[in-house]
Amino acid sequence: MISRRALLGTGAATAVAAAGLGGAALMHRLDDVARGVGIEPHSEPDPADDRLIARVAADQNALLARVEATASKHKGLRLDPFVAISTAHAKAVGVAATVPDIAAPPAGRDVAVRALATAYAAASRARAADSGKATSPALARVLASMSAGLAQCAHAVGDLR
Repeated sequence: MISRRALLGTGAATAVAAAGLGGAALMHRLDDVARGVGIEPHSEPDPADDRLIARVAADQNALLARVEATASKHKGLRLDPFVAISTAHAKAVGVAATVPDIAAPPAGRDVAVRALATAYAAASRARAADSGKATSPALARVLASMSAGLAQCAHAVGDLR
């Protein structure tokens, strides 16, 4: 059986520890307290960023599928660099849970190039808008950089005509 002194001492120690943690939380020092006791804290991702990444991954994987389909249908176009760039973008945000369904590329070479340039331009605008919605500064930088790369791809694909 526990004595009254031990019970009161345990209660007092618990109250002091809770007050200390509460004060550290109010002063935004919980990470320092955790490091002081040997725990390395890490930040948790924002759920809104997780949803944004999932949507961007689906969009980028659809764009990659479109580029690959156009490259396989129009062998004369030199789309290998664009396949590589689109693959890198898709890997940067993760592989989508499902393979996206895309329409078959146009049969005409010029129409296919124009459609691909339009798709890259639309993806560039979408990533720019997404970078403004990101909570994480690192994610915002990745999406803004991706937007710039997609804009360059739109311009370069347009030059293939």
